Amino acid sequence: MKFGRILIALFAVALVFIAVTPRDAVTTSAADGGRTQALKDKISALEDEIEEYESQIADLKNERAAGLEAKAKLDALVAATSQKIEVAAELKENLTEQIAETNEAITNKEADIEKTFQKFLDRMVASYEQGEASYLSLLFNASDMADFLSRVDMVNSMLDYDRDLKIKYENEKVELENLKARLDDDVKYQENLIVELEADKERYETLSAEQEEYLNTIQADIGKSNALLEEAKKLDNELDAELQNLLRQESGAGLTSSGNFAWPLYGYTYISSGFGWRTLFGAADYHLGVDIPAPSGTPIHAANSGIVKTAVYHWSYGNYVLIDHGTNAYGVKDATLYAHMSVLGCTPGQYVTKGEVIGYVGNTGNSYGSHLHFETRFNGEVDNPLNHVSPY
Repeated sequence: MKFGRILIALFAVALVFIAVTPRDAVTTSAADGGRTQALKDKISALEDEIEEYESQIADLKNERAAGLEAKAKLDALVAATSQKIEVAAELKENLTEQIAETNEAITNKEADIEKTFQKFLDRMVASYEQGEASYLSLLFNASDMADFLSRVDMVNSMLDYDRDLKIKYENEKVELENLKARLDDDVKYQENLIVELEADKERYETLSAEQEEYLNTIQADIGKSNALLEEAKKLDNELDAELQNLLRQESGAGLTSSGNFAWPLYGYTYISSGFGWRTLFGAADYHLGVDIPAPSGTPIHAANSGIVKTAVYHWSYGNYVLIDHGTNAYGVKDATLYAHMSVLGCTPGQYVTKGEVIGYVGNTGNSYGSHLHFETRFNGEVDNPLNHVSPY
């Protein structure tokens, strides 16, 4: 009979355990998804920007618009595609870390569930082994009503513990399923991202080739080439005057130039077009700096420390950066300019140190192949960069 009462007690506990309704599951996060979502949003915005540039380029080509304007839109498209590739690569790395963290969280959660389930088994074993201390035995062996009520309170406490144990078990199972679902979503997103990233890289190479081909087509037409040259000269002169006025303004407080410049392209020393007078499209042209050929995407380094005065797109200079290095020991204001970048790597007002990456070699603006146009300016006026810095 005693064994039968124990079985009745175990059966009663099991019924209580099954009847309990779990509380709302509280899901946990293996990693902060804020950074991941921000990168996804940025990629989405860049895709919209790329689509807009493609539409504008199509309209310009259909209207047979001026070469530089169509080239400017193509430059912007290449830059946006390049930026999307960088963001996608960063997102891929972010997802890799998040997937690793989620896998670790799944392992930990499975261990938690195993511990919770083991506690439940221990409760069942304890209820069996305690004999007279089991739920029904506690009630049946009461000596009087007061003792019975006291035992009821004890049973309720034990039932509450069992109920909480079941709820914890149910919640942990829900959390585990959520983690596995997130892991599955992140893995699929990353797989799709890798495919898209490779497609974007191939597309970027195609667009870069189209940049050069488009201007070569224009150059083949002498009339268009001459018009393009005149337009470029006008834009260069306007920009030169603007830069001189800008650099005549006061430098940043306490900004002093060391006067010592470093070569802006590490490992690339060949100069395809020097400073001064040259022949361009069969006409005389005064070159304000030196051209240094290098593959698209090669990092460009600040020749000296200073404050970025301008980092913007110009039809002739393409994406360019102007750095104010301050006043040197001779009372002269030093500045350097870097043009035709594929992507800008700094912003106006930013302080950059000597050797810091400020952008990447490209083919934007009035450019016929990937290279860096490098200028040195003193009190706003240009001077041959080779008088102030050596590539060797």
